[in-house]
Amino acid sequence: MNEFVLKEYTPDHVIYLYQPEGRGEWGEILYEFSNGTAKIIKRAGENSVWHDNHAIKKIKECAGENHLTKKFTQAWH
Repeated sequence: MNEFVLKEYTPDHVIYLYQPEGRGEWGEILYEFSNGTAKIIKRAGENSVWHDNHAIKKIKECAGENHLTKKFTQAWH
């Protein structure tokens, strides 16, 4: 599970905070509208590559479709 909170929105980019498993430090993901890329600009403290990859994929999906919510949870089974 990843928790997401919208930190910053401009016409050029969006930055989301993300927190793996809903605990620990928050990381930051930058999505650039001009080229559709997302990258981690600050890693969360207790994260793993697996959480990072899922977080980036979800931000690309949401931002690419213009579904920019202020807060949401990404869950999996």
